[in-house]
Amino acid sequence: MNMHHLPRTALAMALGLVLAACGGGDSDSAPPLPATPTTPTTPPVTPPVTPPTPVTPTTPPVTPPPAASTGLQAACSGAFCGAASNSSYSGAGVGVWNYSNTSAQTVRLPVSLSQLGQRSLTLVYSNPNAPGVQMPTLTLTPKAGTSTRQALQGDDAQEHGNQIPAAVRDFRPAEHLRTGAAAVQAAQTPRAAAARGSERSWFISLDEGMQARTATLQRQATFADGRVINLWLENTETGSSKVTDAILDTLLDRFARPQYSVYGMVTGLAGQPWGTYGNYTDLITSSQPIDIVLVNFIPDGKPYGLMGYFHSLNNFKKNPAHDQLKYSNESLSFYIDTETLYLDKTKGMDAQVGTLAHEFIHMINFYQRSVLKGPRYAFDTFLDEMSAVMIEDILSEKLTPGSNSARDGLVPRWLNRSTFNCDPTNWGIGDTCFGYNVVGAYGAYLLRQYGVGFYQQLLKDTSSSDSWTVLDHAITQAGGPGLAGTLPRWGSSIALLPAAASPQGFGYPQRQDASGYTLVGIDGPALAAARQLPTQVPSTLVGHGHFPFTRQSDAQGNYQEQLDVPPGITLTVVVQ
Repeated sequence: MNMHHLPRTALAMALGLVLAACGGGDSDSAPPLPATPTTPTTPPVTPPVTPPTPVTPTTPPVTPPPAASTGLQAACSGAFCGAASNSSYSGAGVGVWNYSNTSAQTVRLPVSLSQLGQRSLTLVYSNPNAPGVQMPTLTLTPKAGTSTRQALQGDDAQEHGNQIPAAVRDFRPAEHLRTGAAAVQAAQTPRAAAARGSERSWFISLDEGMQARTATLQRQATFADGRVINLWLENTETGSSKVTDAILDTLLDRFARPQYSVYGMVTGLAGQPWGTYGNYTDLITSSQPIDIVLVNFIPDGKPYGLMGYFHSLNNFKKNPAHDQLKYSNESLSFYIDTETLYLDKTKGMDAQVGTLAHEFIHMINFYQRSVLKGPRYAFDTFLDEMSAVMIEDILSEKLTPGSNSARDGLVPRWLNRSTFNCDPTNWGIGDTCFGYNVVGAYGAYLLRQYGVGFYQQLLKDTSSSDSWTVLDHAITQAGGPGLAGTLPRWGSSIALLPAAASPQGFGYPQRQDASGYTLVGIDGPALAAARQLPTQVPSTLVGHGHFPFTRQSDAQGNYQEQLDVPPGITLTVVVQ
């Protein structure tokens, strides 16, 4: 249809119909216009955030210790001294230098020595004081974990050390020394003089407890001072393969013969083992023979181990109501192992003669110090044992010629087993700080430097009830520098100083003493195979202990190093 030719009215009507067919022109009913397609908007690209760089915590700078106010000083003079100056070696002899830190803080010490050639150096930290101190950081050469020496072959630190039962070691006689009317009287049956051939039962102290053994009086002797010596033998230990008549005769002769006997020499140096006393009420009577009781402590077919003992329990009256005193033998007595005598022949006999001398000092110390001077003056274990091993050393050339316990046993084992960080006052029975080795090595040094007169003064010294103070006082009375001076000098012996060519005050020289006794030299270089230096630095240098280490001079013969020295410590440097 051509709308251009329609009348206006018809055109209007036609348009209306078209609009009606499309749903009308009202906006509410009109279909929505199609949405214009929208192009998706790409979100803005966010650049990656770089995480902040971690800030490493700043380690505060380590402040080095303050410098030492003085430097290393030459510590020797005279014959055999190789210290040419505070900083140089003479080229011969034994050079010794030291520095003692007397301040209250660790200091840094510049150590510089020249003209050493290609010699090595031994340096030793020594602590002359009781408290332990923290050790500085050190690098050991050779590195830790290596060892420059071999252990003593076939040796045990305790093999020939007398393994005393705990009941003997731990007995406290001071608890039983009672006086006057306040004391409780204990029953005592007067002891009749024994005749040869008579029998009696003896209580023997073992780690397993007390045991009763029956013994027969086999020999008797009377010394020039009137003291009777009785030699008893356990009844099961007699025979051609055990304790023979020859063994009995030899042992009694060496203990009580007129010249060079244990009894004569020990009482000549240390005094009587028993006699009159004050108003103690629980002690055996003042007139006593000496009983030597030979028993097989542990029948295991082996010598040594428990070799013998003196037990002051037996100096008290028996008290059946007391758990310890009920076992008193009421006797001034020694108890000696038989297997050591007959299984190791000559060596075993020498060892047991030495044991008798050792135990005799314990017997005398008990009477002379605890009983006569009072319990407060009893030696602590370390000094009681030191004085006992020292008597073996003093008497050796007259009593056991060719055998010396310090030279042949105690000093080598100290060099080999101790690691040197040991406090002599802390009595030890372990393998490392075995007490006999430690106090034996120190006692041997003191004897060779200060003599038998010093030893006798030590036994009588009552300047203090503290044993370490007593030892210090006895050293100063003998002209020495006390413990503070002698302990580092003794520590320098770890450098293996020669017996015949060490400066005065150092090493273990032979000593021809004014008393007539000879103290044999102990030659350091001969013990080189025994010495075991520590392979680790301990965290603490114990009171009265040492820590040695070595260094090597450089190609020009110089040695330079900055070493930290803790407060109170002495650093000793040895070149030879």
